[in-house]
Amino acid sequence: MDDKFKIRLKIDNKEYPLTILRSEEEFYRNAARRIDKALNYYRSTYPKFEAEIHWAMTALDFAYENEQLKVRNDTEPFYERIEQMMRSMDRVLKPEEKKEDDV
Repeated sequence: MDDKFKIRLKIDNKEYPLTILRSEEEFYRNAARRIDKALNYYRSTYPKFEAEIHWAMTALDFAYENEQLKVRNDTEPFYERIEQMMRSMDRVLKPEEKKEDDV
């Protein structure tokens, strides 16, 4: 059983207390680092923009990436194609099995 514990994540120089599963700690810490990295990128690339815009652009990046991953991880078409191929193989192989039985 995974136990829960408290961590403090630092994002944009602010600390956020969270209670998480111990097994998820690395994911949360990596996510916080990615947010900081993206914010720093937008701050350096667009220094005249307000902090609110940097945050919005960072959120858009992660939302866009999430949408791409949803499409990439949609395995349903592959399962359908595999089922079609298996049915085709069954049709091809079954007549041979009958021939062997006849011999």
